[in-house]
Amino acid sequence: MKFGVCCGIEDASTVLGVGFDYVELGANSLGDDTRRYSGVPIEATNLFFPGSIHLFGRDATPYLDLARATVDRAAAIGVEVMVIGSGAARKAPEGLDMDATEREFLLIAAAIQAHAKQYGITIAPESLNQSETNIGNDLGCLARGLKYAGVGYTADSYHVLYEWRADFPDEEFPSKAHWEDQIPFAPSHVHIADLPRYAPKPNDPMVSGFADRLLELGYDGRVSLEYRRGADLESELRRAHQDLKTLFRM
Repeated sequence: MKFGVCCGIEDASTVLGVGFDYVELGANSLGDDTRRYSGVPIEATNLFFPGSIHLFGRDATPYLDLARATVDRAAAIGVEVMVIGSGAARKAPEGLDMDATEREFLLIAAAIQAHAKQYGITIAPESLNQSETNIGNDLGCLARGLKYAGVGYTADSYHVLYEWRADFPDEEFPSKAHWEDQIPFAPSHVHIADLPRYAPKPNDPMVSGFADRLLELGYDGRVSLEYRRGADLESELRRAHQDLKTLFRM
């Protein structure tokens, strides 16, 4: 298993210096000058579409040329997996058929994957939460739909926990059955944080069930820390790296 951090290129040396294996950058901010990224293990990206893109509805904007160019830039610096979150871009206007729009999102992901395949890049959309978008908020449904479309998926603990808390406000932590439903099979990529979106602690039952489910499925890929950072980046990342190793029994 490899651990990384979602960050900007300016923080890469700190992230790697405390022991993380790679960094995950924002795909929509990648530049064409690859020298800026030379020698940095940038194995994953997030933030695929800018907020100016609208994928659905009467005012939908063309996306495929932009998506292909984004994938091309990522391929040039060695990226292997690209997460599609992009809540603003995939938010559907009122009045649309939500089921049909969910299916349309799967087709969009499949079209991007068809282009990324030539580079060996995996496209892996993530579920988000209702404060960010109205498309793809149930991870289990999204994962199954993406599998049918021939696309990978990202399991993000924070977004699953956000939706779980909204649905089950009186429960202490998600059940094993809930994690089994939300992560029906091994993902292509993982984002991790606790519910307030801080670095997770290994004794937190809100997050330990997430890790247990991944281990049960034999997941041995990348786990990217995506969290609210504090003032002392180096110290908190050093603690977080050790906590992640403990959480995943390494």
